[in-house]
Amino acid sequence: MKKIFSTAITFSLFANLFCFDWPLQKVESSQITGYFGQKNSIIPSTSITISDADEVISSDVGNTLIVIEDSTDDTDFFPSALGTAIIMSQEDNLLCVYSNLDRYSIRTKNSTKQIEKGEIIAKAGKSGYQKKENSLNFQLIDTKERKAINPLTILPQISNLPALSISNLQVRNKNGVAYDLQYAKNFNAGLFRLYFKRNELAVPYKTSILLNGELSDEIVLNSINQEGGKCNIMGIKNYSAAEIYPDDKYMMIGEAHLKPGKFTLSLLFSDIKGETRQINYNITVY
Repeated sequence: MKKIFSTAITFSLFANLFCFDWPLQKVESSQITGYFGQKNSIIPSTSITISDADEVISSDVGNTLIVIEDSTDDTDFFPSALGTAIIMSQEDNLLCVYSNLDRYSIRTKNSTKQIEKGEIIAKAGKSGYQKKENSLNFQLIDTKERKAINPLTILPQISNLPALSISNLQVRNKNGVAYDLQYAKNFNAGLFRLYFKRNELAVPYKTSILLNGELSDEIVLNSINQEGGKCNIMGIKNYSAAEIYPDDKYMMIGEAHLKPGKFTLSLLFSDIKGETRQINYNITVY
């Protein structure tokens, strides 16, 4: 039932937001150099970054809300400098944020004027802190729910996603003691967190933990919300950025409450297209 409920929420979100187009005329998968949810400094990224960008177009019909030309401006969801940016208001309490723009190319500053879908609004630049010149940062914010939405859930799918490397799988108990799943097969009962080695670029859209086929936990990169002054990633429960990324090396898969018995521990890694890799371990809990 939990799995069905999570899937229903995901498809409901997709159905409402599929009207958006890419903020560039053409985007290849190789141009995406930053993914939503990947560790960015000390917090997960709330945007995607597209390199080799030129003319930036409006992803949907909207109105110019703010034009930022000071790279030191911050807001709740943008703790890093945006550089020159355009924030556009959309329907349903949504904001589209186009940042790292060329400040001299801005074509819209009048909030009373409606911007049409596909209309050129600026050129990508190097005004923010990006690894490459002419890179566009694109964010989608739900102001009512105070959350950043994964842009890949509302944009047309691209052909190829970066391959996810799954390695260094480990289990940590409540005291932080780590066990390598390649060798450890016997555990004392209790609450454990599972991790894998973080990829520099690729990030799973969803991770799931099953015990004898029953869903124990699931983390989904649909959105990142803000609660109690922290950015949280949602799943069956909310996890803070520090919990998802406890250090620079590992990313959390989820939690499992292990009770005495013999179990097949299944770890599932799914991408935005629903393609899933599953790894099984036979474990004994005392």
